[in-house]
Amino acid sequence: MMKFRCAARGAVLVVGLLGLAGCASQQEPAEQALAGIEKTLAGSGEQLQKYLPEKHAAIVGRVAELRDALQQGEYARVVRQAPAVVDELRRAVADAAIARAEGRIAIEDEWRELSKAIPGMITATDQRLAALAGRPPQGMERAVFRELVAKYEAARSDWGKAATSIDTKNFENTVVAARGLKATITEAMAALGVPAS
Repeated sequence: MMKFRCAARGAVLVVGLLGLAGCASQQEPAEQALAGIEKTLAGSGEQLQKYLPEKHAAIVGRVAELRDALQQGEYARVVRQAPAVVDELRRAVADAAIARAEGRIAIEDEWRELSKAIPGMITATDQRLAALAGRPPQGMERAVFRELVAKYEAARSDWGKAATSIDTKNFENTVVAARGLKATITEAMAALGVPAS
């Protein structure tokens, strides 16, 4: 009976040690898997967040779950779930790159349209202001007219700078700014009675 108890205790101890060895053997792969995912996310996270914000949030949540599992010693779970997160992240990075390319094409098209439209709008507005010779249109107060002209002239000046000094690094910001300038010029045209072309 004594021999049986000793043998049983020995068997339990061996199983326990094997379990610990199994955990320890999965710790390094789990840490490496998570580190690889976090490195990819750090490198592509900004683009993901910009073009696919919902997907970015979902992946960040999955990575946080893996990190928690790792901290709790659930190495097998990390090793088991990491490949699916890697695949999801890889697909998201590819989709974000496509979205970025499509966005670039759209914004280049918008820039071409702005470049065609705004110079003609400025010419028409300048002609109207020259015809008014410093007097406000009928029904407009002088102070309102002065403010309107100041805003228009600032927009015209900013457009001139944008059109001559556009660079590829800040291209998107330049187009967004030009969009706002067009809105300001359109508002001035409407207030001054300049017909839209």
